[in-house]
Amino acid sequence: MILKKIEYVAIVILLFFTPLVSAQICTGNLGDNIFEEGDFGTGNANNIQQDPNIAPGYQYTAFGPPSDGLYTITNNTGAWSNLYSTWMSLRDNSDDPNGYMMVVNASFTQGNFYEQIIDGLCENTLYVFSADIINVVRKPVGNHIFPNVSFLLNEEVQYTTGDIPQTEEWNTYGFTFSTGPGETSLKLTLRNNAPGGIGNDLALDNITFRPCGPEALILPREIANICEDGDPIRLNATIVGAQYDTPAYQWQRSFDEGETWEDIPGGTESSILHTERASGFYYYRYILANNPDNIANSKCRVNSNVKIVQVVPKFYEIVDTLCQGLTFEV
Repeated sequence: MILKKIEYVAIVILLFFTPLVSAQICTGNLGDNIFEEGDFGTGNANNIQQDPNIAPGYQYTAFGPPSDGLYTITNNTGAWSNLYSTWMSLRDNSDDPNGYMMVVNASFTQGNFYEQIIDGLCENTLYVFSADIINVVRKPVGNHIFPNVSFLLNEEVQYTTGDIPQTEEWNTYGFTFSTGPGETSLKLTLRNNAPGGIGNDLALDNITFRPCGPEALILPREIANICEDGDPIRLNATIVGAQYDTPAYQWQRSFDEGETWEDIPGGTESSILHTERASGFYYYRYILANNPDNIANSKCRVNSNVKIVQVVPKFYEIVDTLCQGLTFEV
């Protein structure tokens, strides 16, 4: 499923401790990506030289383009002098000019081309497992096999992309699921389903694994303006729905316009008071978990929207140039 505005739900119920899977994306707020290796990093070298050992069913090559059954980690397929005429000149799906992606030339048989273990999860918690995938064969090329990828948890297929067409565009595929009682570790696997041969070539980027919670809001979303000599302003947490029956909060401040966040000591209630009067912009958010034990675990909590408080100065200093012989009226 492409993660766009699609409104349907398909529920798959599995027995024992296998997660319950829903073929829909998260409709609430997300937490931080707890799988940082999923963007493959960044670097100046066109291809990573060392085998990352992430594809048990494939062999690694430090040179592109990979042949059938091989994969490579690269930041630009266009830098390959022998790029296949049917393939796109492609960079990763980010703003980083040196960002790496995984390029796979699928094997003639089905096989796993990505596998990792995630530990430290919270039981009975909703998560999203997704990845950005692109068919690297150019649009005009015909008679090529489309890639088809399955997402597996603990070696059980939970979701399948279907055929990935030659659109020359990255799309995000994924699904939500809940961990079972006592389940704190999962094996993530991506498997090729289509036969190899002519086509079935893809690039992969931004594999993400994130907690999914209810809508966690600070309303209204617009910037709150107060004067230097005005009253303090209270920010309130708004949670939509009953997904969390014992919500726990931790308010945070950012001093670099939302790049990084710091906990506010004592900011563990459903509201917080902004009292600072110095003019400027102040960035707030809160993190939310289903109970106090989970609030300290970044793999179990979600983030609210960012709320900006602007303290407006009482006086402004205006500097201008006045030419000789002219006057300025106040």
